[in-house]
Order: sequence, then C-alpha cells, then structure tokens
Amino acid sequence: MIKPIQIFFNDRLYTAEISEIYHPIHWMFHVKFDDEYENIFFSDVETGKWVEQDLGFTNLADKVGKEIAKSMPKDNIIRKPLNWYHEESFGKNVSFGYHHFIVDGYSTYEIYSENKRYMFTLVKLNNELWQLFKVPGMAGWNYNEEYIEEIPFIIDTLKF
Repeated sequence: MIKPIQIFFNDRLYTAEISEIYHPIHWMFHVKFDDEYENIFFSDVETGKWVEQDLGFTNLADKVGKEIAKSMPKDNIIRKPLNWYHEESFGKNVSFGYHHFIVDGYSTYEIYSENKRYMFTLVKLNNELWQLFKVPGMAGWNYNEEYIEEIPFIIDTLKF
C-alpha cells in the first residue's frame, strides 16, 4: 500500500487509500475515497494515460494517475501499439485490441478489452493449436469468456 493520497476534484479535497494490484502489464491500483467511492485505476498501454475501470479516460483517472505516478519510477511505463478489431455479426458485438509480437519463433498476441484492460495472451503453437495465458487472481473483473474461443479464429483471418 502506498501512503494515502489527497486529490482536489469537483471543488472538494478528497483523501483516498490506494492499494496496488499486482499486474504484469498495467500499473493498477484499487482506490477508495473518503466518501466511500472506490474503483480500479490502471495505466493504458497505448497512451500511458490513466483509465478509471469501466468509465474510461476520466478527469478523476487523470488526477489519480498523476498523484500515484509521483511515487512510481518514471521508466516503468511501457507503451505498446495496439491494433483494434471491431465486428458486429448476428447482433453480437466483438471488440478487442491486440499487440502482436514474436517470442522464440511463436506468434504471440496480448489481448485487450475495449475498456483498455488486458485480458489474456494467446500463443500460436501451430496451425491448429493455441496456448492461453491469463493473469491469476483477476476475480472481480469479468470479460466475455467466449472471447477465449473466438479470438484465435478471428486472428487467423487477419493478415500480418
């Protein structure tokens, strides 16, 4: 836990307790304000800006991120270009971002939700087999589990 922070927001000074949530991709913190509002705030890998979970790039996220960043090493922000895929078919919306790279000769894809949060990593082992890596302990945040089955088929249709 980092020391409590104070943030001036909406004409009021708030005190907040912040707890780091271990995450290998984002800086991520649970923030609970003295008015009982709480949410998760995390860094966006594309822009380095701060995101208020499920609300996006808010003024509060910006203020919280700037305050947290005062206690963090400056060189820990890693930015990655994401490609975005959006499709609507049969009344169902499929939307995700991905970062493609090669590890030991294997095509690897970090997959991100449209709210900018990392979901999982897929590694293509051969033409028929994919391996899935997820961050353990991410209970409390649910993404569409069907994406685990759908995204490999979608990626196979994309040209690289």
